[in-house]
Amino acid sequence: MEVHHHPDFHHKPKKHKEYFLEFLMIFLAVTMGFIAENIREHFIETKILHQNLEAYKEDLLQHKKIFLKIDSGFTKLLPVYDSIVTIFYEKNENKELPVLSRLLLAGQRNQVIIINTPTYDQLISSGSMRYVDNRELKDSMANYQAKINSLINYNDRLISTLNNQLGEIGKIEDMHDFWNRNKSERGYGYTPEMQPFSLSQEQRNFIIEYNRLFSVQALYVTIRMHELLNSNSSLVKMLDVELKK
Repeated sequence: MEVHHHPDFHHKPKKHKEYFLEFLMIFLAVTMGFIAENIREHFIETKILHQNLEAYKEDLLQHKKIFLKIDSGFTKLLPVYDSIVTIFYEKNENKELPVLSRLLLAGQRNQVIIINTPTYDQLISSGSMRYVDNRELKDSMANYQAKINSLINYNDRLISTLNNQLGEIGKIEDMHDFWNRNKSERGYGYTPEMQPFSLSQEQRNFIIEYNRLFSVQALYVTIRMHELLNSNSSLVKMLDVELKK
């Protein structure tokens, strides 16, 4: 006759030391896994940040080319506006009509300033800027962006003001031959045909004020371009140091 032995489900109670060791092993395993995950995420974020800073440096190098081009264009226009104002102020507009027509053609151009900052925008929107430990670099990047935004906003406001006055200028100046396609194809700097002026003092003052606004725009932009070029150069140097770490 077979005898069946039932398993004994009654174990001897573990000692407190054994429970503590089990807890300690589980705690260490979870903690090490957490630390390893944090290290992995930090490594990934650091790598992405490094790539973004390299891309930001490339943006800066492109900005420098744009700044130099804008500065050159507005610097050439400053004497144009001064000459226009002088001619009208001295009431020589009809005596120097051919010269004046060329100056007016060259000067009446509203240059919209576009400076794209895709990498900086990405750093801000993604929250990656929090991984930039260099406080001086972070502040310099923010100040540089603020200068760009200030320049664009100011220039846009001036352009809006000038455009609002363009209708009145069109009633005073004969622009029928401005931006003549046939003449412009033969080369920039053609002399537009222009009817003589017959100005009241109010109209004269209005033309002078209008061209002074262009002069203010050109002067403001050239000053800001020099500031941005200096900030740009400083940032590039700071980035070179940061990227070598």
